Amino acid sequence: MQNLSRFQKNTLLTFSLLAFVAYAPLYYSIRNAIKKETLPVTYESSESVAFISLGEFEIEGKESDPKTLLLLSDLIDFEFNQLTGAVYLGKQTSLSSAKKNRSQFIFYGSFEWRENGIFFIPKLNSIEQKATFMGKSIFVPYEERGKLVSSVYQSLSHLLDETIRLHRLLKRSPEWKIPSQDEFLSESEFVRLSDYNPYLPLDERLSILKSLEFPSEYLQFLKFQSILEKRSEESLKEVWRTAGGNPNLSSYIKFSIAKYIAEYYFAKKEFGKVVEFANAARKEREVSKSVFHSDYADCISLLGKVLVLDGKKEEAVYYLTSARKLYETLGLLQDPSAIENSYFYGLLLYDLSQTELASYELSSIHGQLKDPLEQIYLEYNLAKVYYDLGRYDAALSLLQDQRKSILAEGFPNHDIALYSYNLYAASLYKSGKWSIAKSVWESLVSAKSIYGIEEKPYHRYALFNLAVLSKLKNNPEQTEILYKQYVRLSPYGQIVDLPSKDRFEIGKPIYPYTWDAQIQNSFVEMEEKTIRSYTGRYLFNGQDEEIRARTYENRLEDTNLFLDDLLNTKAFLSKPMSILRKTLFGDLKRFEKGNQIVFFDIGPALNHPEYPGVTSLAVAKHFSGMEVVLWELPGEVDLFLKKVKPELKDRLYSFPNIRILSADGVGEFQTLYSDPNNWILRNRPVPNLKGKTIIIRAANSIDIYEPYTKILPHFQNIGKELKPNPVLYFFNRSILLKPAGTEKFILIGNQSIRGFHHNFQSLDRNGEPPYSILPFTVSEEI
Repeated sequence: MQNLSRFQKNTLLTFSLLAFVAYAPLYYSIRNAIKKETLPVTYESSESVAFISLGEFEIEGKESDPKTLLLLSDLIDFEFNQLTGAVYLGKQTSLSSAKKNRSQFIFYGSFEWRENGIFFIPKLNSIEQKATFMGKSIFVPYEERGKLVSSVYQSLSHLLDETIRLHRLLKRSPEWKIPSQDEFLSESEFVRLSDYNPYLPLDERLSILKSLEFPSEYLQFLKFQSILEKRSEESLKEVWRTAGGNPNLSSYIKFSIAKYIAEYYFAKKEFGKVVEFANAARKEREVSKSVFHSDYADCISLLGKVLVLDGKKEEAVYYLTSARKLYETLGLLQDPSAIENSYFYGLLLYDLSQTELASYELSSIHGQLKDPLEQIYLEYNLAKVYYDLGRYDAALSLLQDQRKSILAEGFPNHDIALYSYNLYAASLYKSGKWSIAKSVWESLVSAKSIYGIEEKPYHRYALFNLAVLSKLKNNPEQTEILYKQYVRLSPYGQIVDLPSKDRFEIGKPIYPYTWDAQIQNSFVEMEEKTIRSYTGRYLFNGQDEEIRARTYENRLEDTNLFLDDLLNTKAFLSKPMSILRKTLFGDLKRFEKGNQIVFFDIGPALNHPEYPGVTSLAVAKHFSGMEVVLWELPGEVDLFLKKVKPELKDRLYSFPNIRILSADGVGEFQTLYSDPNNWILRNRPVPNLKGKTIIIRAANSIDIYEPYTKILPHFQNIGKELKPNPVLYFFNRSILLKPAGTEKFILIGNQSIRGFHHNFQSLDRNGEPPYSILPFTVSEEI
């Protein structure tokens, strides 16, 4: 009333008196309205609400009980999660850096185990005041330790209330949900519950929880959590059937269950169920009046993300916008959940033709994603937005930085890298560098000779864009050839007519959760398909000795040509080959005639009756300084020693740089290499691999006889054991590289078909060059 003018007050009083005389109910209605409107209104904001977290408890003295401390910390955390009127962020040890930085008050305290009970001093670290406050100590006898949680909770909550009051902080006191001492846990229940360890295997935890039967909300929560961890449809239905409609359960428990189930279905891309359970979780937060919280923001963000992925983008706008505003108000825009929300929000803005706003939103999170592959995808998406805005220099700069990450992570053949090359070429053209753009698109098209790229969108985009270039350069014949290839490879509904201007096919931005996560040190999809295409073709034990040992002279001469080009200082090399040479050898003078190189030939047909190890001998003869290790199966080595003619053995032994390693080609490298019994020529030293360049070849051996399930671990083991060394691997026709200091192999090219016909002898290359290299796999410059 104090804000009303005198005239307004008199008018209101006159109407009230008239109402009282004429119609009493109207008078009371007006009076109640006035009373309601003049009540103080409390607004929740980041300034008035306390942001609190739980730190680690300290121990005074030599005695302590880790089980009690662990249980107490978990119980306090559980109870704090149910308070309102404040934002409880969680345990400090489990918080993101953004939430740690946002925490204004950190609860902790010191425990002392005395002869007859537990002594506790509550403590509070006030970040804004840069001060630590201590509250009144409490003492709980051992026989009453079930009351410990309630006592500690009360002491901590009282300490914060008093700190706010005494220091006149502009903060609201939280609405505490203090557990009752009488109704919480008895001593025996507390002791039995302290035996539960959340870090035990799931089966053991379930067994312990099954033996615990006493009324405790926290115990129920643990049981629900453990059943949910089974991650099966039946377990989810069982938990929600029990908990969903139970009026005796707290909103926090039901919220936690619904959120867990929603995230489970989100991972499985069952979008309808995600919406159902995310809405259930959201409503529980609303019922408990705890919407000013990151958990609530996470729920509405999840709803927005699932609607986007389900194609309902207009509906998603409200949720993603609301979540972003809430994260911003909470001061948590740098939290991983908020960053992901901004990622979706930025891409959604782009889809809704709000390109400038999309640029602002996506650039605000650039560099903040933890996963390198996610960051690479973000850089592509942001560069696409820059391109559409006509900011071609910004797009080029971003894609050039992205290249460094792509090579550092070993992803030059990943889908996102190839999409980015196409975008990079378009940006180059728009910046006036059309000849370089043309060469980039041509390299994408020619990659079909290395792996199966033709079914991929970026391959047909490159064909289309080259057709556009040819049309702009007034070359109708070339335009027709390229465009026909593009049409042949494109789904009917996605075929685009050739434009009259320089408008290129690039594709759309790519949303998170629409690509597969990459397993560490495994091949990307294109590489895996290529390697798989060789493996498991034949059964080794199902073939005769002669077939297993079949080989012929000059069969693998392309390997020698490739290595000769790399090691010959006078050879004229392309830029990619020059970079590869530097990666493998650095100072080429050290590697004259193959010095400082160890060549492993896996399955070299040592048991051949006429040409034992002939392809290995060709390498040893061509590069006299190279140590050549014939890595053969023990059974084949025995046949070589027993059946091969002495003069043929002597010819092989006459090369001083030859070694024979009797071991399984897909065995554990360090174990078999370090075993002296595996080395047949005892009078010759085992090659020292330190500081050496390693070259490996598997041609018609493990590459065709072993299944992919053994080949991938083989590459991973070699990568791990030879991490300090640069490694070049000729696997069947494919050429793979592992730079020094890394563990991941990258497919960089291939050899011709010569010598790779398993069932007949042929030295014909069928018109192919001896070898081909993918330029974008070895250099930061495309």
